[in-house]
Amino acid sequence: MNVLGIDTCFPALSVAVGREIGTPGARVTASTEPMATGHAERLLPLIAGLLAQSGLAITDIDRLAVTIGPGSFTGTRIGIAAARALKLASDTPIVTFTSLEAIALSPSIAPAPSEDDLVIAIDAHRSEAYAQAFDAATREPIGPPRIVAMTDLASLSRGQPVFAVGTAAQAAVAAITAAGGRARAQPGMMFPDMAAAVLRAATRTPETAAVEPLYLRPPDAKPQDGKSLARASA
Repeated sequence: MNVLGIDTCFPALSVAVGREIGTPGARVTASTEPMATGHAERLLPLIAGLLAQSGLAITDIDRLAVTIGPGSFTGTRIGIAAARALKLASDTPIVTFTSLEAIALSPSIAPAPSEDDLVIAIDAHRSEAYAQAFDAATREPIGPPRIVAMTDLASLSRGQPVFAVGTAAQAAVAAITAAGGRARAQPGMMFPDMAAAVLRAATRTPETAAVEPLYLRPPDAKPQDGKSLARASA
């Protein structure tokens, strides 16, 4: 199975192409480019370049993998729109990952004891974090992603020791230890690992409904209540 993975949720663009996934000859070509803006302009050229490096055409792709959020409103939409367009053009099935799940799959996360819970916690500003808990051994989700007040990150703990990873990892450790739990941190920014995601994508069931962004909170820009733009006179 050949898989194309796309992530645009955070200040980076991550694309991976997996060739012959599930076979002894499986090979993954991937690139992550930090960028605050410009995802839309760079995405298609990066996909084309990685396909060429892999010796594949877009028509050779059997499955698309895309992150659906949480993350930036604009960035998340860019990746999903690209996946939708590719599906429409080639009828290629789509599988989805949360952005936090694609981080949890990264081999750059230090190993944790199998009895631990892995919590990915990313600073979402406003004293809040995007957070999701995973089984440390399998990296499978324990629960859905949430937006949590930094002071309430202990709510992610089920009683087991917690290994917290991400830009809000130290806040998670502080909250969990203050509540009497045990936790340690691997702090710092980590981006979704689409190379790891495409390897997992072959085992996922494709989406049957339209793929939608997972925002977790409303956008900052809202119409003012009770106000509308006046119509221009003829």
